Amino acid sequence: KETHLTQCINICDLLKKRNENDPFLKRLITDDEKWVVYNNIKRKRSWSRPGEPAQTTSKAGIHQKKVLLSVWWDYKGIVYFELLPPNRTINSVVYIEQLTKLNNAVEEKRAELTNREGVVFHHDNARSHTSLVTRQKLLELGWDILPHPP
Repeated sequence: KETHLTQCINICDLLKKRNENDPFLKRLITDDEKWVVYNNIKRKRSWSRPGEPAQTTSKAGIHQKKVLLSVWWDYKGIVYFELLPPNRTINSVVYIEQLTKLNNAVEEKRAELTNREGVVFHHDNARSHTSLVTRQKLLELGWDILPHPP
């Protein structure tokens, strides 16, 4: 939509002007989630010659097994990542727990951000990221939140 395009342009312009006045890109931490699908390989007995590997076949299943990977990084690399248990997704409670663990990792790995400059945080506009309790947690952490265009 044209309004979304206008918002994107305005946010990009705002961020460009902000970086000119206060270079913040080296303080930026961002995140993403990704479903990681894996196959459970089942070995079956097979005849093979000495020195040759046994044949493997994928175990047939109706649904693929998958876990959710959440990862946060800055310009130096990965700050924190977490693999959720199988079939578990992110909600506000899980995301707040992850933010607490991320904050601990930032204090350990990027002490300069917590001691003087402060974290500039960017995440998308998923429901668990924009809920009231998540916004309260981010206020408690004192992180500067970048706007995310639609």
